[in-house]
Amino acid sequence: MYRVAQSVVLLAATYLLLSGRPLFGLFLLFCAFGYWFFDRYTNRVVKGFDRNLREEISDFHDELFVADLHADVCLWRRDHMNRNKRGHVDLPRLIEGNVSLQFVTVPTKLVLTRRLPRFFLTDLFFWSAMMSLQRIRTWFFVSARAELQLERVNDWIKDSRGSLKLIRNSNDLEGLSEEQSVGHQRTGIMLGLEGAHVLRGRFNVSWLVEQGFRVVGITHFNDTRFGDSAHGWRRAGLTAAGHDLVKDLDKNGIIIDLAHCSEQLISDVINMHNEGDLTKPPIVSHTGIKGAHNHRRNISDEQAIAVAMTGGLIGVTFFRPALPRNSIKAVGEVVLYLIELLNEAGLEGVRHVAFGSDFDGAVRTVIDSSGWPQITEMLLESGISNKDIQLLMGENVRRFFAEHLLQASIT
Repeated sequence: MYRVAQSVVLLAATYLLLSGRPLFGLFLLFCAFGYWFFDRYTNRVVKGFDRNLREEISDFHDELFVADLHADVCLWRRDHMNRNKRGHVDLPRLIEGNVSLQFVTVPTKLVLTRRLPRFFLTDLFFWSAMMSLQRIRTWFFVSARAELQLERVNDWIKDSRGSLKLIRNSNDLEGLSEEQSVGHQRTGIMLGLEGAHVLRGRFNVSWLVEQGFRVVGITHFNDTRFGDSAHGWRRAGLTAAGHDLVKDLDKNGIIIDLAHCSEQLISDVINMHNEGDLTKPPIVSHTGIKGAHNHRRNISDEQAIAVAMTGGLIGVTFFRPALPRNSIKAVGEVVLYLIELLNEAGLEGVRHVAFGSDFDGAVRTVIDSSGWPQITEMLLESGISNKDIQLLMGENVRRFFAEHLLQASIT
């Protein structure tokens, strides 16, 4: 259907160009092909990452439980069953990278200016939905965008014929681990919501639980009625509605993700946990550390320590400006810095560090999802022990969610 719609738009654009209406014709051409160019030239990989590995490194990597805390896979209109020439994630590359657990996160809004923040023309996701010729409701409504991405991930799981499995509870995760321990190739999928602005009306916490969301970020790039973003204008913390939401999410077995949150919001959630209002530690799914590279996108050293002290996880991401440089070696530098930082704070630092790639997040990453063996190689070359590499590559994530997800299905 998409190809048919694209062909119709192309014919209309050609007619307008030939009939002396170039502006309208060029606009339609932009709508027909702009999305493809945007996807291809934003979701790129640093050149030269795909080098051959020594056999012993490949064998070691194949034995690991590999987990990625963040990827915006189903934001894009692609065939995720086959290997794509653009983007970062599809089933063949997940298999090649030996990915055991892939978090699929649902973003729905990115307003480019604080002027007229509710005006649809200032929302980058409006242009993305229009250029990809999505159903018209997704042009204007964040809830429709969330539903469309859910359809895509559910179709992907269904079409995989058992190669992918939605993880809803700790029993599902335990079953996945047991299957992989006997050599069965299957990748678990966990759902996250990037920005709680979707939650309104029937799109509430109960809806999140029913759909399978187990991680929720309070903010993304814009301030919401629940709290403020690190990239927003107010830079305040949780609102009264935000406090109630965080408690409700925690009560329903959903983990709070502090990525993209303002400094005050991060402090507010950590204080709620320390005061006993929350039963589950928060995570920061994809970030850098300001002590390693001082950028607004990253959390501070003090925040990293505070998250780890709750028992939470910090996912080191794979792109600049979160990294000091766009290289695999830079990822290792941030990991080593973070481990040492947490060790100096009296923690066992390696048990609180993980990876959150931000694949398909309109960023240029150091690898795609087939390149995880390169991360294993880098960690080995950094002098990290095999046992600690197992923790970093995925055992920390598996242990954390096995402990904090509810045991029985709650749908």
